[in-house]
Amino acid sequence: MCAKVLVLSHMYPNPVNWHAGIFVHNQCKALMKEGVEVQVVSPIPSFPFYYKWSGYRRLPRQTEIEGISVHYVPTRMFPGGFFFSTYGSLYQKSLHPVLAELYPKFPFDLIHCHTIFPDGNAGVRLKEHFQVPIVSTIHGSDIMLYPKRSKGVYKQTLFALKETNQVVTVSRRLQQEVESIYQDVRIQTIYNGFDPNRFQPGDQTAARAKLGLPTDKKICLFVGNLYPVKGLSYLLQAFSKCTRQSDQIRLVIVGDGKLKASLQREANALGIAPLVSFVGRQPYDEIPTWLQSADVVVLSSLSEGLPSILLESMACGKPMIATNVGGIAEILQDRETGRIVPARDAKKFADALIDLLIHRTDQTEEMGEKAYRASRAFTWAENARQMVSIYQHVLS
Repeated sequence: MCAKVLVLSHMYPNPVNWHAGIFVHNQCKALMKEGVEVQVVSPIPSFPFYYKWSGYRRLPRQTEIEGISVHYVPTRMFPGGFFFSTYGSLYQKSLHPVLAELYPKFPFDLIHCHTIFPDGNAGVRLKEHFQVPIVSTIHGSDIMLYPKRSKGVYKQTLFALKETNQVVTVSRRLQQEVESIYQDVRIQTIYNGFDPNRFQPGDQTAARAKLGLPTDKKICLFVGNLYPVKGLSYLLQAFSKCTRQSDQIRLVIVGDGKLKASLQREANALGIAPLVSFVGRQPYDEIPTWLQSADVVVLSSLSEGLPSILLESMACGKPMIATNVGGIAEILQDRETGRIVPARDAKKFADALIDLLIHRTDQTEEMGEKAYRASRAFTWAENARQMVSIYQHVLS
C-alpha cells in the first residue's frame, strides 16, 4: 500500500524511556514493510522547572529510530495529571504548528492516533484543518480507566469516539466497553503482535547463565512497570503463600516505577525479600533472554488492554499465569497455554503458582509448547496487514 500515515502517540520510545510505547514503534516498523510511509509526532511533557521531566527538555526535536522519522513536540502537561481533561486541547495547540510545517514535506493521507484520549481527541481537533481522516487505536487505560477519572475526561472521550473515522481496539473486551459508551462507533478489533525474529524459544540454562540467575530453582518472572495498575502487591502476597510450600522458587521482577521502594518494603515485611529479585528496567533487546530464563511468566494486573508481554512470553514458549482482565482471556487459554485467575485474589494466584511450580511441574513445558504454537497467529506482520486494510477502507 502506498500511503503516507502520520502516527500521533504520546507513548513512543524516546531517550528518557526507550520502553515507552514500544508496541507502537513495532507496529510502525511492520507497516513500513507493507509499503506504508510513516512518520511520528510524539507530544512530550513540558512544565517549567519540574525536575522529574527535566530529561525531556534535552530531547532532540527530530530524530530517526530504526528508519522511522520521529518528531518530539514539547507540550504543556501538568504534574500529577492535574487538568487532564484539557490535554486534547493542549496537544492540539502544540501539534498544529509542527504539523503545518511538516505537511508540505510529508503530505500525510491520514493520522493514526494511539489512545482515544488524549491523542485521538487531539487528532479529531486537527483533522478539519488538514482535511484527513483519523484512525484511533484504543490500548486499555484510555477507555477502561481515564473516562472514569472525571466528567470532563468522559466528555472529551465521547467527543473523540464520535468524530474519529475508525476506532481500533486491541481486544474485544475493549470494543465492548467502547460500544457501551457510544453504540454507533465505527470499530474493529485488531490484536497486537510480536516480532518472531526477536521472541522465540531458547536454552533456559544458557539464558540463566547469561543473566546470573540460579539454574537449580524454579523462576517465575514479572516484566512491566511498577505501577498500581499492575497489582504487584497481590503478586507478592501470592508468592509468599507459595514459598511456604517450597523454598526452591524465586520471583524475578523486571521493571521500574514509583512503587519500587514500597514493594521492596512489602517483600521484606512478608519475609520473602531474599527470594525476590528487583532487577530494574532492562533493555528491550534483552527481554527475550529474561523470558527464556523463566519457568512461568506472571501478570497480576488490575486492568489491561492486551499486554505485549503475554504474546512475547507465548512466543518464547512460556506459560503465563495472568489475571482475567482486558483481552487476556481472549488469547490465553486457561489450563492449555497458562492459567487465568481473578484479579485482586492473592489466594487463587498462589494456588496457580503452587500447581505449576510445585505439584505439576511437568505441565509447564507442555503448556509452553502449546503457547508457542498459539502465538504464531499474532505477529506484527499480521497486525500490519489488517491495519493496511483499515487504512484502505478509510481512505476510500
